[in-house]
Amino acid sequence: MKQALLIIFLFTVAAASAQTIQIAGNLKTTTGEAVPYASITLKNSLQHIITYTTSDVNGHFKLSVHDTINIQGKTIEINHLGYKKVSTVLRSGQTLYDIILEDKKINLAEVEIKSPPKIRSKNDTLSYDVGSFTKSEDRSIGDVLKRMPGIEVEESGQIKYNGKNIANLYIDGDDLLNDRYNVGTKTIPHEMVKDIEVLQNHQPIEVMRNKSISDEVAINLKIKEEAKLKMSGQAKIGGGTPNLYDLELNSILFNKKHKMLNVAKANNIGIDLSTDLTAFNAKNMLQAMDNRRPAELLSSGTASTPGLPKERYYFNESASLNANNLTNLKNGFQLKSNIGLFIDNNHLDYNSWNEVYLNNDTIRYSESQDISKKPYLANISLNLKANKKTYYFNNTLKVDLSGQKDASSLNSNNLNIGQLLRTNTYDFSNTLNYIPELKNKNILSVNWYINHYNQPQSLAITPGMNENTFNDSIPFQGINQSTEIPTWFNNVSFGYRLPKGLIKQNYLVGLISEWQHLKSDLELTQANGEQTSFAKSQNNDLYWNRHRFYINPSYEYERGPWESILSIPLAFQGITYSDENFTLQEQHKRFLFNPNWLLKYSVNSEDYIATNYSYSNQIGNINDIYRGAILTNYRNLQTNRTTLQEKDTHNVDVRYNFQRSISMLFMNVGANYSIVSANTINSLEITDNLSQTVQLPFANSTNTFSVNGGISKYIFALDLNVGLRSSWSNTRYNQFLNDQLLPFNNISFVFNPYFETRLLNQISLKYEGKGTWTTSKLISDKVNNSFPNRQINVLDQSLGLSYAPTKDMFMKISGRQLMTKQKNMEKIDYFFTDLSIRYRIDKWKVDLQLDANNLANIKSYEMYSLSANEFAYSHYQLRGRTFLFKLTVRL
Repeated sequence: MKQALLIIFLFTVAAASAQTIQIAGNLKTTTGEAVPYASITLKNSLQHIITYTTSDVNGHFKLSVHDTINIQGKTIEINHLGYKKVSTVLRSGQTLYDIILEDKKINLAEVEIKSPPKIRSKNDTLSYDVGSFTKSEDRSIGDVLKRMPGIEVEESGQIKYNGKNIANLYIDGDDLLNDRYNVGTKTIPHEMVKDIEVLQNHQPIEVMRNKSISDEVAINLKIKEEAKLKMSGQAKIGGGTPNLYDLELNSILFNKKHKMLNVAKANNIGIDLSTDLTAFNAKNMLQAMDNRRPAELLSSGTASTPGLPKERYYFNESASLNANNLTNLKNGFQLKSNIGLFIDNNHLDYNSWNEVYLNNDTIRYSESQDISKKPYLANISLNLKANKKTYYFNNTLKVDLSGQKDASSLNSNNLNIGQLLRTNTYDFSNTLNYIPELKNKNILSVNWYINHYNQPQSLAITPGMNENTFNDSIPFQGINQSTEIPTWFNNVSFGYRLPKGLIKQNYLVGLISEWQHLKSDLELTQANGEQTSFAKSQNNDLYWNRHRFYINPSYEYERGPWESILSIPLAFQGITYSDENFTLQEQHKRFLFNPNWLLKYSVNSEDYIATNYSYSNQIGNINDIYRGAILTNYRNLQTNRTTLQEKDTHNVDVRYNFQRSISMLFMNVGANYSIVSANTINSLEITDNLSQTVQLPFANSTNTFSVNGGISKYIFALDLNVGLRSSWSNTRYNQFLNDQLLPFNNISFVFNPYFETRLLNQISLKYEGKGTWTTSKLISDKVNNSFPNRQINVLDQSLGLSYAPTKDMFMKISGRQLMTKQKNMEKIDYFFTDLSIRYRIDKWKVDLQLDANNLANIKSYEMYSLSANEFAYSHYQLRGRTFLFKLTVRL
């Protein structure tokens, strides 16, 4: 730790000692008018470019160079279409230049007219002209986003810019969707959007702008003026075979005072409507507490979902309502409501087998299950906000109710089992933030977050199983497991920020309190119907309190190309927990120190290199210390025999970002190394029908090193957007298996090329591939060689061909190959083909569409998975061939 702090100090001193010279100027015409968007380059005597920039809308420009460079004799060169080129020699001591540009006549006979995609850069905002990237077959703004260089849209709908997740998606500057932007990108017609603005170094709080360093990226949809005049929407009705339906009704209004996006949907075609209610970067004050919210304790099966798009295997009956409404009030306040409702009835049919490799033995599990799931979700968010230059006020009230009922018939190792799993979630929270600017220009912040959360679960299994473990080898009728952890959480903090001076300072002090109560019952139904408790363990009745008082000073340095943020939080934490059933009464008190340091160097106006170091002390939660046995699923019995888990994590991250916005070239590369040290380890005790997980007091560490990179380029001459993403990671960790410590090494490599181009103005071709190579091996096997090295190679590639024979007709055929190779196993290879035909009748504002999916009628899918010393095979039922006809009316 001392060495880490010394390194931080030395780098900060080096950053503070770096100096730059600012060369500024104004560009004007001979008549005194400003010349915007001119190209300004600083060159040396060999005509090599030192740095460059562009003039803003008022003709101003600014160049930054190191003070080690002698500017005397260097040349500023100004280029702009319609003006004569100007070269100005710099003079020693002069940093401000007023430059006059003369008009230049252009011989129109020599001009070749082209319409390449348009992209503009101004300060930290990059603007894509939507019309320049739109193709005739596009419908929503999400279709256009997918082909913009530098922007990635993952299969889940999450958006990245040059490899970095966006923090939010705004509509004309307003946060209408609360980060649940999937419904927006799917619904908003691209015709409504003029520009897509990428906001780099984005600070969403107005009073904090230019007073705090931010490295967040957000996207803003700039709406066309004519689209703000009236409400619009769509109505869609679809039907097909076998017994398919797809319905949607939406209404859209985006003007200065009111914004709304309301969508109602229902379908049974395999489209997961719950993704419209997913927040990709949910950020609130609960993140201030490590591991605060316990995960679900119970589940009904062990198999993972197949590595396919969900619509291939999702047999559903779904309906959803997504209502987002925002009003800007006259006094500068903004009132917003977000309401989401979702219900579903779906089922999954699969069978699987697992091989677990032990010394001198291999244990095999088989599982065949038909699960029927009935989830529901209702969430309401009410928000009142004022975001002004003098203060920021925000209050958000959220209520989330959700649950699921799973009923399944299961065959495991030739034993027929019936299961019923019920889960309900109750989640209430309120967030209050008040950040005023004081008269002395310093900034005060008051934050309060309160939350109540509970997730009761119950699992019923019939008939009784593993009687030798549960019931002294006496047959019995069934098992009933129930759990719940009602939780209250409170976080109050006060901050004081000094935004002036060479080093900006911020001091935050706060108190976190947490109260939890874990209750679990494991009961057996005997042959005579009597209910008895599991004799080998008491039920859990565990009380947990955690309180943390913290002080977090942070310091920001920004000068020339250097930026640095140093956070050195210190906290005192006290934890008490007790369970009378196990005569358990413990206290845990300690200081926590979690420093974080970011250093960023801007190579020029677009490129930067950043490094981040963090060290964290993490203390476990209530899931780590319960003593009573819990049957988490029909095959896994879990308990703990250790003290509270503690983890120390060192993490180092380096990232280089390169972009040439005007030429549409974007690149990024990064590396990460982390060491996680813990005082506990999970021990697995595996038998032929049951796996028992016990947490033991044994020192354990996990080391991970990874590198990743990506490149995206638009080639104007070929109308081609091409890119490549790749990553490599190596993880070393330990696992206790049947009382033996086994060190494993997992290596993964991912290669992801893609391109999209247009041919002959009527044909579009799109390709995306993803190759994954995963290897798992035992680092040292001193006993014998019973643990073979395992490697799985997976190839997932898709090719789409679109054809527009007329301006109103669009045809698309796509194919997707999924191939899996494993040594000594038969290769698995699938190829899915889909066809879509759409005809637009503008006169009636109607679209007619026919979708034919899975033309090869593939009705089942096989996959392998690899983890440490376990190899798994799964077989899933698919939807088969479908035909769907849709009618869409633009309202």
